[in-house]
Amino acid sequence: MNLKTASTTLLGLVSAALLPSCASCWSGGIPLRPGEAAAHQLAVADIRNASNVVVYRGLAHPQTQKQLYARQLRTVNHFYQHGFEFFSEPVSVPASTVKNLLDLYSDPDSHQTLSIKSICHYHPDYSLVWNSGGEEQILQICYGCHEWRHFCSRGVLQTDINEPAYFDKLTVWLPKADAGH
Repeated sequence: MNLKTASTTLLGLVSAALLPSCASCWSGGIPLRPGEAAAHQLAVADIRNASNVVVYRGLAHPQTQKQLYARQLRTVNHFYQHGFEFFSEPVSVPASTVKNLLDLYSDPDSHQTLSIKSICHYHPDYSLVWNSGGEEQILQICYGCHEWRHFCSRGVLQTDINEPAYFDKLTVWLPKADAGH
């Protein structure tokens, strides 16, 4: 093998190895499996009974914005929820937008099986909190990983947000906020 062929082959192998890490950490595309679909149907039943939905914004990302996150922990009112810190002051979101968000989550086509993410560090940008049948329900949304996490007394359902739901609806209705505020 001559040097040019070896170089081209090596470049191709390195590119193939690095390509997944250079792309978005979200790959998506796999429909929900039967167990996930059943859990999602139960979550939808909880959402139908949602009342008094409150939206909170997450603090800065603890891995990618370390200094800002550390400062926020010292200087802003916040609370801890399922492993993450959120501003104590709720975000003002119109009721129609909250309804759209919950309807979007309720749509099984907005979900895909949770994919393995090698470079993402899940960190929710938003958390929607409500009561259903006297039980607290929480829906965390991570824009970096394109992920939904629904917490209830039955456990947690983690799924990916499909591309049309993410790009055409979610980020339009509830834009990613500046973590510094």
